[in-house]
Amino acid sequence: THFQSLYTVGQASKVDSKQKIRDGLKSASGLWSKVVGLLSKSGLSQEDRDEIEEYLFAADVGPKMVDELLGEFDQMVQKENFDVKLELSGFLKGKLLKVQADKKEMASDGLKVIMIVGVNGAGKTTTIGKLATQFKAEGKKVVVGACDTFRAAAVEQLETWCQRAGVEMIKASEGANPTGVAYDTVEKAKQSGADICLIDTAGRLHTAKNLMAELKKTKEVMSKVVPDAPHEVWLVIDAITGQNALRQAEEFHTTLNLTSLIFTKCDGSSKAGSALGIVDKLQVPIRYIGVGENVEDLTHFDVDSYVTGLIG
Repeated sequence: THFQSLYTVGQASKVDSKQKIRDGLKSASGLWSKVVGLLSKSGLSQEDRDEIEEYLFAADVGPKMVDELLGEFDQMVQKENFDVKLELSGFLKGKLLKVQADKKEMASDGLKVIMIVGVNGAGKTTTIGKLATQFKAEGKKVVVGACDTFRAAAVEQLETWCQRAGVEMIKASEGANPTGVAYDTVEKAKQSGADICLIDTAGRLHTAKNLMAELKKTKEVMSKVVPDAPHEVWLVIDAITGQNALRQAEEFHTTLNLTSLIFTKCDGSSKAGSALGIVDKLQVPIRYIGVGENVEDLTHFDVDSYVTGLIG
């Protein structure tokens, strides 16, 4: 079945992860190729400049990044000899590499508690299922906490992923206190000698203020079991929402101090370039990028492959 196909770790495709990223960004590369085409002309008229600006806004890279890119282009076209793709990729890679360099690799020893946050619809539960499956395939002992107790469907979906992956899941009755579930999950992970503890969280309460207050409590209670938990806080962002996700991301970051971003659904969106503006604004690195539905299509983010995928 389609659902079963999601669990075929390493079977659905033998293509390496960097190639996956490049192939997965075809929807976004169409807009960027138009920008490259206009910049490759001998001169840049005001009409060309306006058209480039239109394409960049359609690509949803954000106003600040658009202004920076236009300034870069104005300097670029004044040079006698320039390679558009080389110059453009150099600028974009520079923006990302500066932030990506701050991404800390997780230590291989001891329990690592990872809190996963994001608004409903971003692909958070599916992403946790894929992460659990990948970590288990790497030989790690994984415990998952279903702390989105407000959505029965989310708990059921996560439970199916965990059963398929062969990892333990801690859950409570619908509407239970998510903070209590988080505490129990971290305690179970610690007692059982787990390597990875993944904490799912609610993506929507009555107001953003309520959601953030609940998430803050959930984060704080984990440290009562493991002093420095959670070790990581990862925000899942749907590439299709583009810059609309930026304000949400800023709120999550202010409240929870995000350590990494995960961009999902990049294969079906012309707005996959929105990652540029969001990373630049938040100064938080991307850890994973989703470029398909199968487990192995959630892959470690690679700057070179991402930029090459966008502009060719």
